[in-house]
Order: sequence, then structure tokens, then C-alpha cells
Amino acid sequence: MLRMKRLTPAKLAVILVLFGVLIWYSLRVLEPPLPLTIQFRSEIRGSGFKLIFKNDSDQELSFTAKLAHLGQQDEKKFAIQVHPRSAYELGSSQGWVGQSGDRISLTGSNYRVWTGAIP
Repeated sequence: MLRMKRLTPAKLAVILVLFGVLIWYSLRVLEPPLPLTIQFRSEIRGSGFKLIFKNDSDQELSFTAKLAHLGQQDEKKFAIQVHPRSAYELGSSQGWVGQSGDRISLTGSNYRVWTGAIP
């Protein structure tokens, strides 16, 4: 005879937490990518790089850029808005001089988080 194990409150709580994590993760994965092209070029003074965010969509795009120098504690966040089919440049005049190896993280509402680095 097959004996059924009892579902305890602790087991039920674990099942509910796992189910919630699964739903949260699937919603994050299903979010579309930011409709951006990210480029970089040398600053005019030659002291580092300027980041260029090109909005590839027909809507205004708002997101947060988190930038960090490789191996340093220096990290800054920038709230960025880019008009449709235009670009935004982030460089020394905005308070950040990009360097090779800098880590970049872009976060926007209803979009998947984008991470990358300056080569």
C-alpha cells in the first residue's frame, strides 16, 4: 500500500517561495532588451572614453546607467533620458571619464538589465 506523506506548513512555505522566485525570474527573462546601441569613442582631450547611447526606438527612453572603474571603488549612477531616434553622450562634461575595463550596467523600467564593459 502506498503511503502519502503529509504536507507540513514548512513544506508549503518552501513550495510557495520557490514558486514566487520562479514567477519573478520568468518575468525578468521575458522583458525586452533596452532598444539602445551603446558605443564609445575617445574624448577630445585623449584622457579616456565618452559613452554614446543611441535610442533605436520611436519612443523616449529613460534608464539608469551605473558605471564603475575596474578594480576601484569609484562608482556613479546617472539618470539618462534619450529622445526617439537620437543619442546621448556621457563623458567628462557629465562627470565620468570612461577607461578601458569600466563596467556598465543599464536599468530601465520594463526592460531587461544590460551589462557590459569598455574593452
